[in-house]
Amino acid sequence: MLVWLEEWLVSYPGAVLVVSHDRAFLDHTATGILEIDAKTHRLRSFAGNYSDYMEQKNAEMARHWQQYSDQQDEIVRLTNAARHMRGLAKFRKGGKADTGDKFAKGFFANRGLETVRRAKQIEQRVERLQTVDHIDKPKAPWEMKIEFSDIPETGRDVIALEHLSIGYGENILLEDLNQVLRYGQRVALIGPNGSGKTTLLRTITGSVSLLAGQLRIGSNVQLGYMAQEQENLDPQLNALQTIQKSAYFPETEARSFLSKFLFKGDDVFTPTGSLSYGERSRLMLARLVATGCNLLLLDEPINHLDIPARSRFEEALSSFEGTVMAVVHDRYFIEGFATHIWEVQGKGLMAYPKG
Repeated sequence: MLVWLEEWLVSYPGAVLVVSHDRAFLDHTATGILEIDAKTHRLRSFAGNYSDYMEQKNAEMARHWQQYSDQQDEIVRLTNAARHMRGLAKFRKGGKADTGDKFAKGFFANRGLETVRRAKQIEQRVERLQTVDHIDKPKAPWEMKIEFSDIPETGRDVIALEHLSIGYGENILLEDLNQVLRYGQRVALIGPNGSGKTTLLRTITGSVSLLAGQLRIGSNVQLGYMAQEQENLDPQLNALQTIQKSAYFPETEARSFLSKFLFKGDDVFTPTGSLSYGERSRLMLARLVATGCNLLLLDEPINHLDIPARSRFEEALSSFEGTVMAVVHDRYFIEGFATHIWEVQGKGLMAYPKG
């Protein structure tokens, strides 16, 4: 459906204004990007698609770093020069100005005053560079800081499906599935909406009973599940209580941990039921990290995350040493994280390495 929409928009003769976090979609359809700066709240325009926008932003950041670095080097150079000149102008006993010859004494004293004057001029230049002409140190946008801790290893076969059929009652969604999820694989589970992807994850977690066949979980597997509808969060608990219930944390450490997921100050006391979908997604990610899972089952994990948060989550997954199966439609995400594809075809499941 995304591909169809892209083709339709490209051929549309009028103007289009789109709000989207799908980077592949923006690459295929956009001819310009409007960015709302999170700090200044101002709107900026960039020509081209998303990749063009990122190229311009990266070049802009590189220029900013170079200008900042050059200014810091200049401040150090001028400060050393001023210090050297003041050292030259300092009266020294036995020096050229320390003599009974009045002419020599006056001559070298005047040279000392001139050197001090030049030193003051340089110091004024330094002060201006540090105030009026100061270039701020570049800062990356405030993003989530996700770091998966060390996790226990599992057996080679993490999940084994043997002639498995899943669904609800007489409604069979997928049948006769024979696949093995192996340790360290990152599988993107794809297929049409309503084809059984979420039901497969729920069957693996045990919340939905299998209809036929076998489903074996490997040795030492600690499973973490991120539900698409976020129903496995207690709406009565706040973020602090949710984390402390999932893993032992003193309050100070729990609040510090939650700050990495952008829950600052009193935000940790907001009931989960009052959080936005994006905030709940961040809280669910925090809980997965806190519990030390070595198998992640993620059902549309980035649906409610903005682009910086999606990028940060992708970086974290790349360093995650466990096994991942994710239902996802974001093609950038699939390209960046997946090692294998499990694709629903009819009522079957085809598995192949990502090409």
